[in-house]
Amino acid sequence: MDTRITNAKIVTAADVVDGSLAVVDGKIEAFEPNGSGVDFDGDYLIPGLVDIHTDNLEKHFYPRPGVDWDAQSAAIIHDGQCVSVGITTVFDSLSVGSWSDNEARHLENMLKLVEGLEVADQKKQLKGSHLLHWRCETSSPVLEDLMSKLVPHRMTHLLSVMDHTPGQRQYPDIEKHKARWKAHLGLTDDEVEARVANAQEKQAKYTPMNREVVDRIAKERDLKLASHDDQLPEHIEQAVEIDATIAEFPTTLEAARLAKEHDMTVVMGAPNLMRGGSYSGNASAADIANEGLLDAFASDYVPRSMIEAAFRLTLEPFNWSLPAAIATVTSNPAVSVGLTDRGEIQEGLRADFVRVQVKEGRPLIKGVWVEGERVG
Repeated sequence: MDTRITNAKIVTAADVVDGSLAVVDGKIEAFEPNGSGVDFDGDYLIPGLVDIHTDNLEKHFYPRPGVDWDAQSAAIIHDGQCVSVGITTVFDSLSVGSWSDNEARHLENMLKLVEGLEVADQKKQLKGSHLLHWRCETSSPVLEDLMSKLVPHRMTHLLSVMDHTPGQRQYPDIEKHKARWKAHLGLTDDEVEARVANAQEKQAKYTPMNREVVDRIAKERDLKLASHDDQLPEHIEQAVEIDATIAEFPTTLEAARLAKEHDMTVVMGAPNLMRGGSYSGNASAADIANEGLLDAFASDYVPRSMIEAAFRLTLEPFNWSLPAAIATVTSNPAVSVGLTDRGEIQEGLRADFVRVQVKEGRPLIKGVWVEGERVG
């Protein structure tokens, strides 16, 4: 499909250029002087957003506790929401071996969910490009068995190691975490203590060997590997030992600095920036950006947060250039996972791009194109 865009402020890797864009056969063919075509009326043209971690899919599969939704329909709804906020490449982040009580994370439901995503993709019912990011809970006693059933899926593109044992990483304040369990799950003090002890016992028993399992599978399948919620220098050192190249949501400035020293891509949750901090009380994305440690954002649990976070970086107190800010949600995440065919407005790359109008400092999506075809 051939497309012409005119009268746009085109955000390239290095600059913002007034002009037109020509698309042929789904790829960017050339930048041109303003001429005929779809008139952007001076709005920004930016690359399609690349989200390497979103939990959004499972929320549509289980919209309420105990209420499951048709998996194929859930995939379509989720895809539409992502595309509507400019995300054209979606890494559906699904938890393997999670000890949470989330019904969507039970194996039989995970298989249904992936099948629904697969069918929707094959039938071309999805507007964006979808890939799978398997988040591997290293304290799980059945992780390797679960991975054998899930990771071989053709859409798998990224693995990450995570450890949600209370008292470290995302939950360093163990007493606060106990209080949360007691309030949210209705547990007694003794039940909370037993639950914590069980989690710590499984961590000690299974985490070391499971890290090796994930490392081996990533290498066998030539998959990129991320390390999740690193808190201490030893966590980064462990990530480096298994050749993880992405530090996803480091919980301290110390961990983020060490990750950068090891040339890891530092990815923060965009909701962290927009909310003014981490809901768990960990390092803020704002501090990591101000320290020059931030490479990329992921939407985590709010798809709209990515476009908002990118434009927020152009304002006080950050004052990033627009190309540098847009790179945190486009080219930087794309490169981190080995996607070299998208993420920039550049001749020869996929024509995934978004029309953005800024009103009173807030970015509004006015149109979305995937491989040159308008989808939103």
